[in-house]
Amino acid sequence: QATHVGGHTPQRGGGGHRGGRGHFANLSWTPGDGVKGGHLVQPGDKSREGSTSGQKDPDPEDDDNPFRPPADLRADDESRKKKATPTGANGKHNAFGKTAAEKEAEAEKEKSKISFSIKGRASQQTASAEKAAPAAPKPETSPLLAKKTPAPVSPLVQTSVPKSSNYVGNTRIERKPSPPPTKKEVIRKKRLKARPELSDDFKASESVYYRKTGNESVVGSGTYGKVYKGIHVYTGRKVALKKIRMEGERDGFPVTATREIKLLQSLNHNNVVALQEVMVERNDCFMVFEYLSHDLTGLLNHPTFTLTPAHKKDLARQMFEGLDYLHRRGVLHRDIKAANILISKTGTLKFADFGLARFYEKRRKQDYTNRVITIWYRSPELLLGETQYGPAVDIWSAACVLVEIFTRHAIFPGDGGEINQLDKIYAVLGTPSRSEWPGITELMWYELLRPTQRIPSTFKEKYADRVSPEAFELLQAMFLFDPASRPTAADVLEHPYFTHEEPQAQRLWELDQLDGDWHEYESKALRKEKERAEKEARRKEREVAEQKRKADEMAGGNGGGNAALPQPPPEKKMRTSEALA
Repeated sequence: QATHVGGHTPQRGGGGHRGGRGHFANLSWTPGDGVKGGHLVQPGDKSREGSTSGQKDPDPEDDDNPFRPPADLRADDESRKKKATPTGANGKHNAFGKTAAEKEAEAEKEKSKISFSIKGRASQQTASAEKAAPAAPKPETSPLLAKKTPAPVSPLVQTSVPKSSNYVGNTRIERKPSPPPTKKEVIRKKRLKARPELSDDFKASESVYYRKTGNESVVGSGTYGKVYKGIHVYTGRKVALKKIRMEGERDGFPVTATREIKLLQSLNHNNVVALQEVMVERNDCFMVFEYLSHDLTGLLNHPTFTLTPAHKKDLARQMFEGLDYLHRRGVLHRDIKAANILISKTGTLKFADFGLARFYEKRRKQDYTNRVITIWYRSPELLLGETQYGPAVDIWSAACVLVEIFTRHAIFPGDGGEINQLDKIYAVLGTPSRSEWPGITELMWYELLRPTQRIPSTFKEKYADRVSPEAFELLQAMFLFDPASRPTAADVLEHPYFTHEEPQAQRLWELDQLDGDWHEYESKALRKEKERAEKEARRKEREVAEQKRKADEMAGGNGGGNAALPQPPPEKKMRTSEALA
């Protein structure tokens, strides 16, 4: 690359030593009384004067280099060159007659000069100066010693070489693998809790859930099996053990239990009972639920406990909140009744018994069995053979439960048959017309179970005075014959009965002070015991009346002489009076 000086571009082509034109033999020039190479020229300083020896002076007439100084300045320079040029014996320029010392001095002069030329020419001048200087003699080395010279080692390897003075480096240093990192093993020891002292009954229990022998621990019974009250022997936690009936199951595990387990595992709501685990014990299978002390049937049949209007509203609100959750999740309960609604001691209501529940299609209708729901709570469309139904069947059942909460009595208590159940419904709500229920004629069993006469509704006469006005209006909406016209669970929660009418809902905290557990099973047992006692009392009354009649007949045959009649002993009389009491 060329260096631009004074805004001019030097011409290409070699210098004088290359046969080219336009270059000085020495590109450094010094005026007579100026600075040379940026340094002031001292008088007598001959080390900074002169040019490179051994080079041919160019012809002044043949030099057209633009870097050449003008002639007036060049005259003094040329005179100095002539004086400084050494000559031989013949008076001519002798470039080969210099001694080694002179060549060395000239090389030092060349090193001190500052060139304005390009880097390529500066490097050439340095190389020529190095050629002129005699090279220092190299020490002789034998081939054997050269082989022992260690090879260069990378800095990474040199760090591992010991710093000992007598260490002889090898040509190859093997890198040792680094030791594996030490792992600290943390041993965690569990502090075992002290095993609690178990009672004799808990120690004798073969299961982790203790149950009383016989029927003492039974809290429910039905077609599905029995429900037992169990207590965890170590934690003391109460659970409800639902025994799955395996009798008569030729296909293995019953499909109803499988569906119930699958449904309960997918549900999580405050108003839905929680399935804790499934336990297999010997040849029996149990579903383990959380235990709730009461159900709605047992609570309504309690001999002394009564519900206030605020308590009734709170129970109704919780029931429809849980039902709204089920329907939003696409689940039909299909067995809503008072016995399947559990209530805790803190007043929380929960749906239980999902043995007949199933998922349903919201966007399209499918055929399902109509042999579902306890018949007292079964809707009229199911009684007439409908198989394509939806959440409206649960709304009808919930309305029946709501009437029970208000009145403590079932609204449609039949004898268990479909025809009798329809008669019970028609007796309260009247017979439906085609205008009230457009799709009634398309039902499967409509022609078979068509009512023979028109029956008017008596619902208002029976219940208008027993419930509040808003509650009566809500019941009328839920007891519509057309399932498409019934409100949803979400609509029920927005009804003025829950939002505006007084009193406001109040949680049933008083159940915590209620003695004992009250379920349908206990209430049935209590009712049966009461019926048995009443029957026994009536039988004894009939026996006493029969004895009195016979005694009167015998007294009349003897002419009315009562003295001849044998008198019963006093103890006998006392026993009779005790029996009558």
